[in-house]
Amino acid sequence: MKKTFAAFIALGTLMCTGCISDNQQQASEERENLQPAPIEEVAEANEVQEVTGVAFDGAMNSIYLKVGDDTVAFSYPDLTERPAWEINDTVTVRYVETATGEDSVIQVRSHDIS
Repeated sequence: MKKTFAAFIALGTLMCTGCISDNQQQASEERENLQPAPIEEVAEANEVQEVTGVAFDGAMNSIYLKVGDDTVAFSYPDLTERPAWEINDTVTVRYVETATGEDSVIQVRSHDIS
């Protein structure tokens, strides 16, 4: 009886190990499919747009610009190089609109910093 029970437990363990491995592989494949397209691919697919305004607020990965009477905000967490700008600088933001309607920033450039 003990040998039968041990064999049954071993078989169940092997089956569960296979299930876990398959689930991990499936989850990994799903994560790969959810990765955003590289900025270069997005830029090729959509027209690059730009806006120039005066920086009046922002944080590490975001900027708020005053453009005429309007205010625009951009977030750029995927930029590899952190842009240098200060409050009251004239800044140009280059971006593309993604399929989801969000903006993907490809460059933030200050005209006032050397």
